[in-house]
Amino acid sequence: MLEERLRRALQERVELTPAAVDRADRIIQRTRRGRRWRRAGTSLAAFLAFALLLGGVLGWQVLRTPRTGYDPSVFAADPTALPTPAETASITPHDLAGLGLDLRIGDLLWTMEGRRIDLGANGDVERAYRVPAGWLYGSTGGVYLQPTDGQPVQVAPEDSRWSVSEDGRRLAVVADGQLTLSELGPAGARRDGVINVPADAAPTAVLGNRVLVAGGARSGRGYEFVSVVGSSGEVDPAWNPAISGVFGTRSDAVVGLARAGKAQLCLAALRPDGPSTSVHPTTICGFAHPGEDLTHSLSPDGGWLAEPDGNQLTLFSVDTALSADQRSARECAAAGVRSPIWLDTRTVVAPYDGGVVRCQTDGARKLLQVPAAAGTAWALVPRLGSGER
Repeated sequence: MLEERLRRALQERVELTPAAVDRADRIIQRTRRGRRWRRAGTSLAAFLAFALLLGGVLGWQVLRTPRTGYDPSVFAADPTALPTPAETASITPHDLAGLGLDLRIGDLLWTMEGRRIDLGANGDVERAYRVPAGWLYGSTGGVYLQPTDGQPVQVAPEDSRWSVSEDGRRLAVVADGQLTLSELGPAGARRDGVINVPADAAPTAVLGNRVLVAGGARSGRGYEFVSVVGSSGEVDPAWNPAISGVFGTRSDAVVGLARAGKAQLCLAALRPDGPSTSVHPTTICGFAHPGEDLTHSLSPDGGWLAEPDGNQLTLFSVDTALSADQRSARECAAAGVRSPIWLDTRTVVAPYDGGVVRCQTDGARKLLQVPAAAGTAWALVPRLGSGER
């Protein structure tokens, strides 16, 4: 062996004298230590190489794995592009097909196309409409337009009073003593006109470039049309206290309620004739409440009015009432029916205690189920400005 040959060679070269430590042993020990260090170094290098390889693979997987609330395409996306609303499968288009409308649960909106849009980034949502440009909604932080694709655009400030036209294309806003009328588009609101109004004024309906505004009157609250074109200065409305509430618009008039005699509330056509509002009442009377909370309960063509009353929804023919001054109605039974919304000129839906009831002007009725995933705190979203809807 090498060790024995080395020992004999050293013994031949040096004088064999007693020593505390044999020189050959020293050399052999150094040789053995060197081998051990080389083995350890080789093992450590192999271990480090394996660890680096494993770490690289795991890191690559982490980078490629999508996480909740994270868009993996953000690094490759156009930095000027706007993000699209998130999608979900918890409520499907099939679930909403029978209802015919989008569904809102708190600040979350489920659309009939299968999208889920969070509208709560700027405060709690109070009401919402689907309009041609997207979704218009009022929240505690103001009024916003959520385009079909992109981020919401503020179209009215916090604490403003507002009303949207029946076609979903015009927005009337009162803020800081000014009434503004604007056109709605994907980019937001383009102002058409502004006029100074009393501080307590509130828009209730839009008819062309005129806005029916509610405000204070000597004997209580009244209504008056205000023309809003360009920068038209200031107006001091002569509030008409006979008008009690507004349902919606038809081609040449706003349909609302007016007081006849001392207390009777009757269906009436309200027109901007001359300097003041003219009231054309019908003999369709006996409405139980002033109608201020029933905007958009008029059919898209203004021919029918849906009036909830306890355990039934009554459909009045406005055309018959205004042309022949006769009462023509259809009754649709549903316990606790409320907040009617028209799908088209002949069909209206409304929440009731058991779900949603669908009624038609020919008397047909059908009870519909709301998706179980919606829970109980849901609301139907009116769809404005789509013709037959």
